[in-house]
Amino acid sequence: MEDNYKDTVYRMSDSATVLHKNKKWFNTCYLAGYVAECYCKEILLLAEQEGYHFHSAGSVRKFSHKLDKLKDEVNLIALVAGVASAYCIDVQKECPTIYANWNPNKRYQSNSHMFNQEVNADKVMNEMQKLMKSIVQMEIDGVLV
Repeated sequence: MEDNYKDTVYRMSDSATVLHKNKKWFNTCYLAGYVAECYCKEILLLAEQEGYHFHSAGSVRKFSHKLDKLKDEVNLIALVAGVASAYCIDVQKECPTIYANWNPNKRYQSNSHMFNQEVNADKVMNEMQKLMKSIVQMEIDGVLV
């Protein structure tokens, strides 16, 4: 069975939004990190369809949860003249809170973790919306994988 990043990005975004409304800050931030990961993977899949060859890994799945490697690959794709480049966002620059702090292994952190604070959850939600705007535009344009 193939991974479905499109469905996952929408599912994680919807869940993060519900959690944020219910003041569940830590899991809001945690799920928003998956939105960033799946956004990057959708960009990689689109570029791959255009003949792009990955520099950091042999396949999208091999990037695992390494947001730094995914970000680097998306930034390379942004430089290439192709359909995918139109949807590229510099995750480190545009989503600094998610980028600097998200790691799926942090789900085991204590309640004192910075993700368990409203101010950071608000930042993460704003950053996630930037990613979702690009995802929605990809879907509207009919290029979402």
